[in-house]
Amino acid sequence: MIKQIYDFAESRNLEIGITTAKPFLELQESLINRNLKGFAEQDIQKRIYPTLTMKNAKSIFVLAMPYRYRKRQEKQELTGEFSIAAVGIDYHVLLREHLEALAQLLQQMTSNFEYQSFVDTGPLVDRALAVRAGLGWIGKNHCLHTLKFGSLVFLGYMMTNIAIEQKKNIVEDCGSCNRCRISCPTGALSEKFEITKCISYLTQTKTVLPAEVMKTMGKQLYGCDICQIVCPKNQKVLQSLEEKQTTFSLKELLYCSNKEFTDKIGKTAAGWRGKKILQRNAIIALGNSRNEKALPLLQEALQDKRELIQQTALRAIYNFENN
Repeated sequence: MIKQIYDFAESRNLEIGITTAKPFLELQESLINRNLKGFAEQDIQKRIYPTLTMKNAKSIFVLAMPYRYRKRQEKQELTGEFSIAAVGIDYHVLLREHLEALAQLLQQMTSNFEYQSFVDTGPLVDRALAVRAGLGWIGKNHCLHTLKFGSLVFLGYMMTNIAIEQKKNIVEDCGSCNRCRISCPTGALSEKFEITKCISYLTQTKTVLPAEVMKTMGKQLYGCDICQIVCPKNQKVLQSLEEKQTTFSLKELLYCSNKEFTDKIGKTAAGWRGKKILQRNAIIALGNSRNEKALPLLQEALQDKRELIQQTALRAIYNFENN
């Protein structure tokens, strides 16, 4: 069974790890002391005990799928940046397909097979789960690093009712390298990851942001790649990826219809966040652009009836005039 599982992963250019469904007791103290932010499961007990989600869980399979693209260098006026993780087909869709194919394989090899699979929606701490499953280690950029793909991976996992041996943990670290910490524009990558400073997190928030915070976001429309692009362990993988445009016209985003948004962005990993939030980010990018052509667009945005857009435009104009 083990060989078939690893052959399955290799044939699909994936990495796979397997671990037991025993509790993550080592996370209990940090989860209790941490004020959970973002989209994580708020029930700490569910984050620690897999069997609270699947009562008869015995083993958990973790898949690591590599990024498909790297940034194509382009010089354009008034454009914003999407993370390379957010271009192309939504990775949630692709990973779910891989997990379902794995489930079909396991169903053929065992009787009374049961499972539950998750991509960004599960209760467990994905990175901690991946480490225990032997996929890699946590780097100073607080991302999981695998031997084959570096930190340029998406994670998904499947709880199952079958007992199976697990892979040994990978022991490696970043050594004395601090490039990601030095390069992070907001200083989010300290010993304790400060998620509310992370640009990727900020691009996904739904509120009016302070002008000083907006300044740190540069031209990012969704996500951020800086800590991964500067990582020496990612360079070989980055060079192997297909180049793809990650920029988008800020004016086009501000004035696109719902249909245009769905057609161009809605099917990517950024689409779920919705048009209004990405338009807010476009206004932030205009304010940080230092391009005189941005000012008329910002002044028009002041007339928008949506408070989020109007108030963001007001702060963006302030940043533009005080750059």
